Amino acid sequence: MQNQTLHVVYMKSWNDEDYVSNISRQNVTSIRSELLNASVLQNEMPRPATCTRQENVVYIKTHKTGSTTIQSILYRYGFARNLSFVVRKTNPHNGHIRYMKVTKDSPRKMFLPLLGAGDECSFRGYNMSAIHVVHNRSVFETFMNPGTKYITILRNPVTQLLSAFVFFNLGKRTIGNTSEIKLSNYMKGSSWKRSPYGRNSQSKDLGLARDDFENESQIENLINRLNKELDLVLIHEYFEESVVLFSREFCWNLEDLAYTVQNNRSKQKPAISPKLLEKIRIFNHADFRLYDHFNKTFWKRVEEQGPGFWRDLREFKKLQNETMYRCFKTSNIPEGYVPGTNISNYCDRYYGGLFLFKNIYKKQKKNCTQT
Repeated sequence: MQNQTLHVVYMKSWNDEDYVSNISRQNVTSIRSELLNASVLQNEMPRPATCTRQENVVYIKTHKTGSTTIQSILYRYGFARNLSFVVRKTNPHNGHIRYMKVTKDSPRKMFLPLLGAGDECSFRGYNMSAIHVVHNRSVFETFMNPGTKYITILRNPVTQLLSAFVFFNLGKRTIGNTSEIKLSNYMKGSSWKRSPYGRNSQSKDLGLARDDFENESQIENLINRLNKELDLVLIHEYFEESVVLFSREFCWNLEDLAYTVQNNRSKQKPAISPKLLEKIRIFNHADFRLYDHFNKTFWKRVEEQGPGFWRDLREFKKLQNETMYRCFKTSNIPEGYVPGTNISNYCDRYYGGLFLFKNIYKKQKKNCTQT
C-alpha cells in the first residue's frame, strides 16, 4: 500500500455535525478501508519489545471536553494498582485544585500524602494527577515521579463553549429571548470576565493568562511550549482514536482503557448560525489556534502508528461494545443507574470519576503532622 497523508482541513460549513476542524471524512474512510484489509493486517508487525508501560501520568483535566471519561480510566487503573494520586485534601468531593496557585510547597500544604509510606507521610513521588489544575510542568516535576508523562484533551472551541455555556449557566445575567441571543450578547459584553469557564477556557487551563487572550505572540508561545511539555494531546471528537493512541504510546492494554458511555442529558444548546459561528471564532480565538494545531499533530501521530493502529481501533470498538452490554445490556448507561448499588463491582469501576475518586480519597487519606 502506498503511503498516504492525512490532510486536516477546517470545515467551514456551520451545520457540520461537529463544527470542528476536521479530517477529510472521505480521506479517512479510504485510508481505514485499506488499513483494515486482512491482507495488510496479516503482515502487521507486533509492538516493539522495547515498549514500556507508563504508569506515571499527569492529566491536565480541561473543562467541558469529555475529560471526566479519561479521568475515570486513570482512576480505575491507578486504584487497582495502589498508585498515588495528586488530590487536594480539603476537597473530598472531587479533589480538584482548579485555579489555585500550585507551588513546590503545595504537596505538604494541600495534597493527601502518598500511599505506602507506613506511619510516615511522604509528599514527593506521586504517580498520577487527574484533576482540574492549571498546567505548570516545572512545578509538577518537583513532586511527581521522575519520567512522568504529561497529557491533556482538547475539544472543538464551538461545542466546548456551548457545553460550558449551558453547564455553568454563563448566560444567567445576560439579556435575550433565546439561547442564541443570550450567547451572542454574552460574548459581546463583559460578563464573561466573571467566570473562568467561558472564554478560551482550554487555553487558560493550559497556562494562558486572561490578559493574553488577544496577544498573538503569547498564544504562539503557549503552543510552542505545550509542544515541548505535553507528551500527548487527545482530541474529544476522536475519542476512541485518542484512547487507542494512548494505549499504543503508553503501552497499556486496550482493556485498561475501556469506558462506559453515558447519555447526554444536558439542556438544549444554542443553535449555531454562520454569523454566530464567526463570533465564536473571534471570541475563542486562542482556543481555536490551540485546537487547530494539536488536531493536526494528533493525526500525524496516528499516521506514524501504521496499520496496527486501525487494527487496535477495530478491536477496541468491539471491546467497548462488549463492556457496555455486559454491564447494562444496552449501548448507553440506563438513566436510573446508581454506581455502587445495583450492578456489580466490575461495572461500577467503569461508571465514572466521582465514584472511583471517593475510594481513592478514602484509601489515600491519612492525618499528617505538619512541619
